[in-house]
Amino acid sequence: MKIAIIGGGLAGLTAAAYLSDSQDTSGTVFERSPQLGGRAFTYEKSGFTLNYGAHAVYGIDRHTLQQMEQELGLLFQSKQVDKRKVMYAKHGHLTPAPLDFINIMKTDVLTAMEKVRFVAEIAAVIGNLHQLKRYRTLGEYLDQSGASADVKELWAHLVCSNFFITPEDARKVSGEVIADYYHNLFLSQKPVNYILGSWATITDQLVGKINGNKQWDIAVKEAVESIAMENGKFILRTKTREAVEFDRVILAMPVQQVCKLLESSPWAQALNPYKENTCTEVLVYDVGFSKVVARPFHYISDMDNKVFISDVSATDHTIVPEGGQLLQGIAYLNDEFGDEEQKKQYLESKTLQMEALFDTYYPDWREHTAVKRVSKKAMVSSVKNIHTNKLLPNKLTGLPFLFCGDGCEGKGELAERAFSSGRAAARMLLAEKAETKALVH
Repeated sequence: MKIAIIGGGLAGLTAAAYLSDSQDTSGTVFERSPQLGGRAFTYEKSGFTLNYGAHAVYGIDRHTLQQMEQELGLLFQSKQVDKRKVMYAKHGHLTPAPLDFINIMKTDVLTAMEKVRFVAEIAAVIGNLHQLKRYRTLGEYLDQSGASADVKELWAHLVCSNFFITPEDARKVSGEVIADYYHNLFLSQKPVNYILGSWATITDQLVGKINGNKQWDIAVKEAVESIAMENGKFILRTKTREAVEFDRVILAMPVQQVCKLLESSPWAQALNPYKENTCTEVLVYDVGFSKVVARPFHYISDMDNKVFISDVSATDHTIVPEGGQLLQGIAYLNDEFGDEEQKKQYLESKTLQMEALFDTYYPDWREHTAVKRVSKKAMVSSVKNIHTNKLLPNKLTGLPFLFCGDGCEGKGELAERAFSSGRAAARMLLAEKAETKALVH
């Protein structure tokens, strides 16, 4: 079976690693960019390792990465963020983030009676008894919950933090999605971890696995321009290859790119329900310091402005030169604007809010900045997981392709959905191959 995988991000590399583990498959991974990893791309500058987004993993002990580590023979280390050094800033006051029962008792974001209610809600989520899962959206649940304004704000802020969206969008997330997510996270013994060495630790090993099978190759800077079917085979065309024949194709790319690639094909109509999907974008502000400027806490989330700063190097020491420090600021963004000028002003205001948070908790940071990178619209997820969007299944009725990526159905959110959907797509093809082989014999 000769397989084409279009997209060399986390999902495409995962699918290829599983498929190339079978010696009687062959294939090519096509990636239009000059580097692999997609939005998990990592690069070094002045001794600092910078990621296009965070390399935090939520609930790693219950994560698809644990299965991949065993099944593919991956080897990586991770370190847990110190929960006691995760803080919320509200009206200029720092207080412990209510991430577990100890911090809930210490936090000032809830009154004593509100803490009792919130602990009861967490217990219900852990026991899979919470009413939230029966509501179409978080907003509908909160409107009917009878909870105080502070409890409602906390629920919305938690969803903001884990889904990288604004409070307005947090209210649009499906109650079932949120209930499943927090059921898994609250049961985890390792709620927030960083992969030491960043995503490159994972992607490099996946690439090594693929390259270990001589029947597989990886083509970077080679976008697939069209797909057709002739005599039961897929014919792919790129700028450098006139016509290449494959038995199966996996589309491991954002849904928006899938729709564009297939817009003139006979399969375009089947993708219409997914064409209007919106993506999750954030403002990312990375600063690397030549020395440790300050280390008041490892994570500070500004509840008023919906921006947060992670001291990434406090958890992952491998990403800074000796004695250095790396902070990553993230701002959740609205995506509805009257015109480009309004959008420009809004993004500038979020940048200033981020710098004000740096000024407050990391004094003299400007003086010691060795590396700075600001990305004012960085895509976190190709499909924002709100109820008006539709995640793409691994297999869609009427289409001969398989799909994977963070915009597809799968376990978890963000990067985990990329890993889990890539794994699922590969396993589908391997099962199909085994079934065909059994019928032949």
